[in-house]
Amino acid sequence: MKKNRAKRIILFSFIIVFLAVSIYSLYKYLSNTPPKAEVKNAVNALAQAKKEQADKYAEQIFSEADKMYNQAMSEWKYQNERFLLIRDYEKVKELAGKSFELSNKAFAKAVNEKKNYNGKLKSQFTSLKNKITYFEKYFIHLPLNKHDFDLFSQARMKYHEAEELFKRGQILETKIRTDEAEKLINRASDSARELLKNFYADYPKWVEDASYARKLSRNGQTVILINKLESTCLVLKSNKTIGSFSAEFGRNWFGDKKRMGDKATPEGIYHIVEKKSGNKTKFYKSLLINYPNSEDKKRFDKLVKSGAISKNSKIGGLIEIHGLGGKGSNWTDGCIALENTEMDKLFGMVGVNTPVIIIGSEIPYDKFFN
Repeated sequence: MKKNRAKRIILFSFIIVFLAVSIYSLYKYLSNTPPKAEVKNAVNALAQAKKEQADKYAEQIFSEADKMYNQAMSEWKYQNERFLLIRDYEKVKELAGKSFELSNKAFAKAVNEKKNYNGKLKSQFTSLKNKITYFEKYFIHLPLNKHDFDLFSQARMKYHEAEELFKRGQILETKIRTDEAEKLINRASDSARELLKNFYADYPKWVEDASYARKLSRNGQTVILINKLESTCLVLKSNKTIGSFSAEFGRNWFGDKKRMGDKATPEGIYHIVEKKSGNKTKFYKSLLINYPNSEDKKRFDKLVKSGAISKNSKIGGLIEIHGLGGKGSNWTDGCIALENTEMDKLFGMVGVNTPVIIIGSEIPYDKFFN
């Protein structure tokens, strides 16, 4: 009797334990399910942040969010490999939650940074466009070297690339292109300014020669005053300008002529030695001037002796004011070219011995840009 009772107690205890374990297992299963919702939220938040380019505009926060997500996935895998009753997804939920929060922060920062970039870029675009326009207005017509022209061309190209990137919403790439364009246009402008400053080294002499031309004019003489920087050929008489024509010069007109073949237009005080027309000239009509004069010869000899130019160089000659101009560029080998109709007018206004004074500019350097 006692033995049967003991058996019943043991069986009853076993059933109680079994039920307890079963209930506990069911509770663990129901209360500790895989955190699918939390992970899904983290994945979506990461994707939204990535779409807003948070990996670029909020790189540190986005990187931390991505790190938290990867740790959550590793922990989830680890828990899934454990026995059912000892699995614990709380750490997975915690990591996924942190990833979700950080992704949202990265998203918000990216949106804000892009807005800031938009404002800055618009201002930078305006500044860059002004610099390009400025270069085109003041420097593009100067005889810059190929390197400087290439810098300007690259700057303009990158500016247009930046505009297209901006339209497509690629703000960071736009910023990179804009910065590159700005560096290029700054280098080109600095080089052009330096060239112009060197050109203006002879400004005191230009002012002196221009003053002399106007003094001759006041005394009743007809005088030709040629201004290279302003591309003008003026005819002065009785302290008045009685003729004004557009002029084109040698390809290398920036600076004084030094030798034959340098394609530079000379500067100084000259006079007409011959008027040519018909079969005497291939340039429609022309006015031959007395280049080289004594000053030119002295300077040439000095340059040869100093080694600045080769001892085999020649000083050159046959500098004329002639027709066939109007090409819109400086193209001659050193002469001054006018359109034929304007050459007709000039030809009738002057004669042999008419003074021809050629200068770089009457405008001071600091006023040139105004």
